[in-house]
Amino acid sequence: MLKSTFISKHYEAILQISAKSTMRNIIERNVMSTPSPESTPLSTLLALLESIALPRNILLCVSGSIAAYKALELASTLKKLHINVAVVMSESAKKFIAPLSFEAITHIKVLHADTESWENGKQALAADILPESKSLDSGAPESCNHIAYARWAQLCILAPASANSLAKLAHGIADTLPIQTLLATNAPILCAPAMNTQMLLCAQTQANLATLSNMGIQIIAPRVGLLACNTTGSGALANIEEILFALLTAGMNGAVDSSLESNASRNAARFWCAKEVCITGGGASAMIDSVRAITNHSSGLQASALAIALHSLGAKVTLIASAFPLPLPEAIRKIHATSNEDFTHALAQVAQERKQPESKQSLDSGDPRVVLFMAAALVDFAPESAKEHKIKKHDTNSTLQLTLMQKSDVLSSLSESDFVKIGFKAEDNLESALPNALSMLYPSGVPDESNTGRLGKGCEIVCLNTLESNPFGSINNRFTLLNRQSLHDKHTIVQCESDSKLALAYKIAHFVQTTLESTAPECAKS
Repeated sequence: MLKSTFISKHYEAILQISAKSTMRNIIERNVMSTPSPESTPLSTLLALLESIALPRNILLCVSGSIAAYKALELASTLKKLHINVAVVMSESAKKFIAPLSFEAITHIKVLHADTESWENGKQALAADILPESKSLDSGAPESCNHIAYARWAQLCILAPASANSLAKLAHGIADTLPIQTLLATNAPILCAPAMNTQMLLCAQTQANLATLSNMGIQIIAPRVGLLACNTTGSGALANIEEILFALLTAGMNGAVDSSLESNASRNAARFWCAKEVCITGGGASAMIDSVRAITNHSSGLQASALAIALHSLGAKVTLIASAFPLPLPEAIRKIHATSNEDFTHALAQVAQERKQPESKQSLDSGDPRVVLFMAAALVDFAPESAKEHKIKKHDTNSTLQLTLMQKSDVLSSLSESDFVKIGFKAEDNLESALPNALSMLYPSGVPDESNTGRLGKGCEIVCLNTLESNPFGSINNRFTLLNRQSLHDKHTIVQCESDSKLALAYKIAHFVQTTLESTAPECAKS
């Protein structure tokens, strides 16, 4: 017995040393190895999200699931967005991961059975946990108990959410600290289930998920993957990106606070809810031979940002693109296209699907057209005919001459009865570009009033950007927004100063909303 006690204490000491070592490694990795904003799709997404007003105080509730270790990555990701993260752990969760690991990342004491305290004043972390940080962040809860943590939270995430924790939350069984805290909060709640496939699909769990959803709790669907039980199926914790998108949606729906800005968000969410939206992005190409092509430098980043923004506002989004530089929500439909013909075929498919009986049944009394954001940079000129095989240098006379033919304009060819056409135009400078952008607002094929030979494209809105300060692939952009009123009243032209492409996506969405709302009666008559 004495030997067993000695081994147990010795093992606990080893665990403490290991935990501290892990903590140092986490700190060093976060500080020294943070990728640059353009190094990975996720880090680019984080750089874009930094420009968005997300909830500042997030409560992360961790239940007893093997996926608890992934909550560490979620906490770390939220901290990179400069969000205050407080963690509440069940006793079962502590069997999978130590509270110290979370404290090393969040700098806020983890609330669990051994730390709950009803003393007033902020709880300082022990000096041996973070020697260089003697006290908590200024954004920490006032005291370490479930009521203080519940009041502090602007948004709560239950991740991972085990079958047990879902059942308790659905029926108000408050016998663990995470559930007690969630029952005591007024903040919006997101749930990310993680469990065995059969546990997920059983009638009781499905009923509990339905109950929680009916309560207004947002369920982040688990993904299909290899589970801890060594089977492949649905039940794996959603990817970090998918949880971030759910967080963004909660913020954009105005659920976090009741400010005027949030009221505007709620209005936007009502306008875009279930609206059919199609976005094109990236650069098209035209083949020269079997390996070479004429193309452009469009990265597709603005189109992906638009897709994320409109999805977060509730729209049903289809993204047709040659490149997908950002992680995208699972609910966004993605169609890969490389040539003008690919884009044309995909757009025709979208228009045809909208006319199907099952789609017509879902239409409201408003404008039945698909809202099209034509952000793709399509090919204007293409070789007269592409060679079937690679052109060899020794078969040429030191020069290669190509005959380029003008391609038909895809945007002009689209019917205004199928699409609300929102054109995108990139130019070298604003002064020379503005007349070209305005001409796009005239009906398709109709010359503009300047007698320059420019033909209209039937756009209701044009988003003009210039490349002088924001080159292709940049995280930032700048837009000049025009609608048909701008043809007669230059005061209606909106200048959007340089900002992140995601922030600008919301500004574009707002401009489109106000324009379409102002012309709604006219659309209804047509």
